[in-house]
Amino acid sequence: MNCGPRWRKALITIRLPIGEGISGRVAQTGEILNVEDAWELPFFNREFDKRNNFRTRSVLCLPIKNHAGEKIGVLQVINKKGKPRFDAQDEWFCQGLAAQVGIALENSLLHDEMKLAFKKSIQTLAATVDAKHPLTAGHSRRVTDYSMKIAQKMGLPRRSQDNLYYAALLHDIGKIGISDAVLLKNGPFTPEERLEMNTHPAKTENILNNFYFPRALRRVPWIAACHHEKIDGTGYPRGLTEDQIPLESKIIAVSDVFDALTSLRDYPKYAFGKILDYKIVPIEKTVYILKKDVGSHFDPDVIEAFLSCLPEITFDTDNAR
Repeated sequence: MNCGPRWRKALITIRLPIGEGISGRVAQTGEILNVEDAWELPFFNREFDKRNNFRTRSVLCLPIKNHAGEKIGVLQVINKKGKPRFDAQDEWFCQGLAAQVGIALENSLLHDEMKLAFKKSIQTLAATVDAKHPLTAGHSRRVTDYSMKIAQKMGLPRRSQDNLYYAALLHDIGKIGISDAVLLKNGPFTPEERLEMNTHPAKTENILNNFYFPRALRRVPWIAACHHEKIDGTGYPRGLTEDQIPLESKIIAVSDVFDALTSLRDYPKYAFGKILDYKIVPIEKTVYILKKDVGSHFDPDVIEAFLSCLPEITFDTDNAR
């Protein structure tokens, strides 16, 4: 049957509970149904035909199964051309097609399960660092949320957004290698303690380089390692400048500082060489600090995108705490 756009749209939107209609019955029982006139079946729902001035006659419907014999879908063809019903050859052909569809569906479902498992593992790993201190709980998740909003506003390609997502989640994983005496210190760092804390991006890169990332995510360790670099070359650990720093890292840098300033901490915050207090910095003052560091710490385009996302980000910030 030649289905035009109107029919395709209608067919896509059809939903049937298991056990109802022809496809629902096959999905429930696993039997093959080959009928000459669907309207003669007591469980066939005629409403679609009536609404769309259509007439379903011959129907061949059979289950799609995985390698374990479990039902994972159905394949249905309708209105055999030139004959009143589908014959044995049609059944044979459709059974072969259903077997191939079953393999493809199972592979797709397995791929989705693996992606979900990978994503959940990374999220759990990222949360372990935040969980070491009650005041940093949720930091990595918020930085990731803010970073993705900025990336979408800037129109980053899908692959760049995927790398950014995992790099933002894991940007502080290197803090696992920082001693608790420094990491959990209540108060300002000594110069030696600051030097130790500043090693965490390099530790992040070393840890992530030991992960197996899929080919499409191979940039994650490098992006995460550069989130404390500054475009004027005064950042760490490598002192990179401008285009040497991945754009995704520049995005994380803005999100990281924004979250640090707008979150409660038990150590003082710093801006323009001055020591701030431990409390949450108001949004207006945070924006002022970020703007002042454009061209030295932050990329102008990233800050522009961040400011355009600010209403949405501040709404999420209020609801996340």
